[in-house]
Amino acid sequence: MTVTTPTSPPVPGGDQDVDFDALAQKFVAVTRLRRPRVHLAIVVTLGVLTAVCLLATVTRASAVPLIPVAGLAAAAFAARRARTAPTDRQLVTHLAVAAVAIAVSLWSMSFLTRTFL
Repeated sequence: MTVTTPTSPPVPGGDQDVDFDALAQKFVAVTRLRRPRVHLAIVVTLGVLTAVCLLATVTRASAVPLIPVAGLAAAAFAARRARTAPTDRQLVTHLAVAAVAIAVSLWSMSFLTRTFL
């Protein structure tokens, strides 16, 4: 087993000082949506979730499953804006909006399923 030494000295109380700037830079580098595969994966995932909502609308003969589609549309818009974001701050902001919109859509799907369907 290999033991790695921490990059920063321990702080009193057992916590370690974490370099958040380096962490943020790595996050932005990984989520940079100028890479077509990452953007394509997000768009395909949003498309599959939208198709599930549309299929549920047809099979249930009710318009209730269409409610999460608004959040999915907002997430798709934010993902598109993130792809063309000129600065890292705007990229992280658009990705956060997309993540929150997807989370709200998934929550509304489960809530509607438990409550109405």
